[in-house]
Amino acid sequence: MTRTHPLPLLLLTGFLGSGKTTTLGRWLSHTAVPLKRTAVIINDFGSVNIDAALLARRQLELRSITGGCVCCQSFEDLVTQVRALADNPDFDLVWIEASGLADPEEILDHLSTPELQNRTVIRRLVLVIDCSDFPCSWRSRAVQEEQVRYADLIVLNKTDRVDNTARRRAEISLRQINPSARIVTTRHGEVDPGLLSETGDSAAATRAQARSRDAHEHDDAHAENLRHAASTLFLPLSAPVERSAFQRFLGSLPTSVFRAKGFIRLADSPGQLHTFQQVREQSELLLLPLENGADLTAGLVFIGPHLDEKHIRELAEVLAPTNVT
Repeated sequence: MTRTHPLPLLLLTGFLGSGKTTTLGRWLSHTAVPLKRTAVIINDFGSVNIDAALLARRQLELRSITGGCVCCQSFEDLVTQVRALADNPDFDLVWIEASGLADPEEILDHLSTPELQNRTVIRRLVLVIDCSDFPCSWRSRAVQEEQVRYADLIVLNKTDRVDNTARRRAEISLRQINPSARIVTTRHGEVDPGLLSETGDSAAATRAQARSRDAHEHDDAHAENLRHAASTLFLPLSAPVERSAFQRFLGSLPTSVFRAKGFIRLADSPGQLHTFQQVREQSELLLLPLENGADLTAGLVFIGPHLDEKHIRELAEVLAPTNVT
């Protein structure tokens, strides 16, 4: 059997810590689309894809791209993955969760390469925004503005962290950048799954796909910008840690750590794997029923501008002198 129509693609963007993975996870848990007919490509800027483990579901085709952003360093891997899925008639829908630093225009350009034309179609460009941090406190706001500009559905997330005045201010700012996108407000990524995956206004995608550019020159420049904008560090944890020591470690992290996430075992419950998330001063430690938890490595990922790896490793010694390698 061969595919008789283009494979629909849903592009999910959003700056670091906005709630993309939570939003997509809720869609996977409540959608009427059969998971066995769905594929998810998830990109993480760092070398370890924490978010992919959080999205694992039985029957779901989950593909991970690490070690670079799919809008520049890892775009060839993205095109290869999408082409393989388009060649497989068993899939009816593909989600692409981009890294928090991804430029959507670049991704759309890569998805419009001749080898994918007439084989795929962009159904919707979904953007998740952290309402409590918009515009983002990260120095490179231009990336976030590009994400806003190209979205046709904006999920204004974490509205429980702000008052009505701040929420309205964020909506007004978003409208100034993108007057045509639909904006829905929510918390914890709780969005109607049908709204996320229905066909949207792809005018932004059409503009990007029709754009003429020198791909190699622009991609090289953008990749260089990302290298200057962010660095990552993975800190493996070989043993359970004391909860109080972990809290002290978090409180000592430098302000250059914008985003931290990972999996951790605590000394008071060593048989349970916890997932950890932190954006700036907002942190949460949750016990999640991960389907593939037995295969996961405990450790933490840090993302931020010009991370001092040596300093963070020294701070981590409070967790246990022999824990961090």
